[in-house]
Amino acid sequence: MTEKRFTARTAIGLIVASTIFLVLLASPSITPAQGPLYEKMRKVLTEGAGFSQDELKSLVKGEIIVRQLSPDDPTEVAFSGAIKLEAPGDVVFDAFRRAIETQEKKIATERGVFKDPPSPKDLSTLKISRSEISALSSCKVGECEWSLSEEMIKRLSDDINWGSSEGRRKADEMIKTMLAGYTAEYLKKGDSALMIYRDDPEPLSLQDEQRSLLDNLLWIGDFAPEFREYLRRFPAQRPEGVEGFVNWSNVQIGFKPVIVSTHTIFYKKEEGGIPQAFIISKQIYASHYFHSSLALTAITSFPKAGGGFDSYVFFVNHSRAGALTGTLGQIARVAVDGEAENKLRGALEDTKRFTAYALGGRKEADLAAQKGFLGKIFGGYSYVWLLFVAIAAAAGIYFLARKHGNGS
Repeated sequence: MTEKRFTARTAIGLIVASTIFLVLLASPSITPAQGPLYEKMRKVLTEGAGFSQDELKSLVKGEIIVRQLSPDDPTEVAFSGAIKLEAPGDVVFDAFRRAIETQEKKIATERGVFKDPPSPKDLSTLKISRSEISALSSCKVGECEWSLSEEMIKRLSDDINWGSSEGRRKADEMIKTMLAGYTAEYLKKGDSALMIYRDDPEPLSLQDEQRSLLDNLLWIGDFAPEFREYLRRFPAQRPEGVEGFVNWSNVQIGFKPVIVSTHTIFYKKEEGGIPQAFIISKQIYASHYFHSSLALTAITSFPKAGGGFDSYVFFVNHSRAGALTGTLGQIARVAVDGEAENKLRGALEDTKRFTAYALGGRKEADLAAQKGFLGKIFGGYSYVWLLFVAIAAAAGIYFLARKHGNGS
């Protein structure tokens, strides 16, 4: 892995620098030095995310704002949300982490982090069901229940004796070996190593998917163009202040377990004396349903004249799934859209609640800012889960759409 490994010192440094590039309307905490950045935020949030003036005013008052975005791709669901909290940034970050963790625990049965370099041992705790392994036995290029590359599908067909008593065990080992090798290649070569799924007659390039999502991701181009350029060229030309890891999870989506691998990348910088931090969660693999997903999370804390902080949380997630097209897919989309908004709003409400616990010294919060952040790093949580949970809630329709040939 070409990125720096996390240590307590680097994690603490990132905590101190955690910020968000979120609009702050006229308030006592705005100073002339913050003005230009504020004006840029306001423009991006109104023109890009579609926040109304009333919503911006409500945000400053501490209300939760959730907006559904309108992507051009018919397979895509996209949402953004924001909240203001009167607390230091590290406290708010930990609270948001706990909110995401709460959502993930509802559907993730197993999870882990790939080491440097990745190896099949990193997936030793992953339990692949007998039915999932059996589904691999009939895989062929253009027709496979798993999302896999052409090379992977051919290896499973050519190198596994499915009629032997050892067939399933060897297939289990091969899948883990291939996924670990794929992760290692991605970390060495970047998006050029991302899979081209060949489970359907129409190939799907994950490199093209991620480029499209990144090109349309709000805020990052306006506030950290050098970070966006790094994401495009990863792992080359890493800016100072970048950290990252790749984690895997086994997620229950309706009727199927889904193996998901996510690359989470942190970046910190300053603009006009205001520190900023950006957290990207990028899906690099999903065994079923999901084509791609990209999430951005950020937190910023403005010091108040009388002491303390006004911290703003911003979150945006774009996810694509083939089963959201076609007649049944459109029915599924209605359910997914509504559930996604509810889940994002719920996560921000949980963030508010966990922040209050922390500030009140409540035992439930179990909060130490450094421990919370380190738990995030080494626990391997990622922030793509809100739309995953939403689609899981609508998975009955989702699965039905796939069975009728409208998804993958």
